[in-house]
Amino acid sequence: TYEVYEDMTLQFVVWMGTCSLCFLLLWIFTNMCKACQRFIVFPNEMKWWGRLVISFDNLTYWVWFWTSFFWIGFNVFLAVTPSTFHFNNIGMMSFMLAATILNYALIIANSMRFSIMESVDANEIAFLSMDNIWRANQLFFMVGPIQGFSVFTGTKNFLSYLLYGQDIGGWAGGDLTQVSIAIVKYWTTTLIFSAIGCWVYLFASNPTPTEYQSRRPGCIIFTFIAMDVLHPCVYLWTVSNKFSAEDAKKMTCVQKLTSVGWWKSCLATAILNETLTNIFRYVAPAYNFMLPILVFYNATFGVSGGFTLVAVGAGH
Repeated sequence: TYEVYEDMTLQFVVWMGTCSLCFLLLWIFTNMCKACQRFIVFPNEMKWWGRLVISFDNLTYWVWFWTSFFWIGFNVFLAVTPSTFHFNNIGMMSFMLAATILNYALIIANSMRFSIMESVDANEIAFLSMDNIWRANQLFFMVGPIQGFSVFTGTKNFLSYLLYGQDIGGWAGGDLTQVSIAIVKYWTTTLIFSAIGCWVYLFASNPTPTEYQSRRPGCIIFTFIAMDVLHPCVYLWTVSNKFSAEDAKKMTCVQKLTSVGWWKSCLATAILNETLTNIFRYVAPAYNFMLPILVFYNATFGVSGGFTLVAVGAGH
């Protein structure tokens, strides 16, 4: 029964050894380039490789737009379909704790290293806070549809130019800003109502105790995802609302209940307030630390929670 863990450990050791060997070879090659910098133009310090990697990531991040759809769909699948997984929950809990601690260690190290004055002098923005973690989680789950739309539109326009010689020098699809806002607005609304639907389906389907324990982690994690996008969703739906308190005083109760503006005003007041915003701001960090503990309680959290934690990261 321990052969699987022995194979996993061996594979991990081989992988770490390969990475270390590649790093050593890169370091040797870089120092050789430094010694021969008069004859070749190549990175002669390790920091240049780091900057090249960052530039490469900035140029190719759109290739991975589908990852947010995958993680959302995977959690929905776990929420509606009973699943069985076999692994050591203590090992998974340790892995998730290590990943979380490393993520937050990077954040704390950057915050301690750069003061505001140093950031200005170095022309760098390295100040990180709870807002960064919260916004990073929101960004991961919100921009997928926009990036997908951009990839689809760019590919379609390029094929129109390649096959038909069509001029693609301008945008002819309406106000691009409004299109992007509409995509995010309806996408986040779909996530919120889907999370509610998962809970309704969980209880309405009358699951067995085993099925309930299997499906509940997917519902919980998907609920946290919906909570991350709730704030921007409500803002986008209510930002153009001109309904004021003076308008409310002039209306009867029946008029208020039938007024879309009044409902939007109530929704904005209930969600977009300082108290609830501060709660949401700390939900993401608390959620990242809660997941490893929940794995010990229910091993199913380790599958969706662990991979989601790696995909999103803390402030990634």
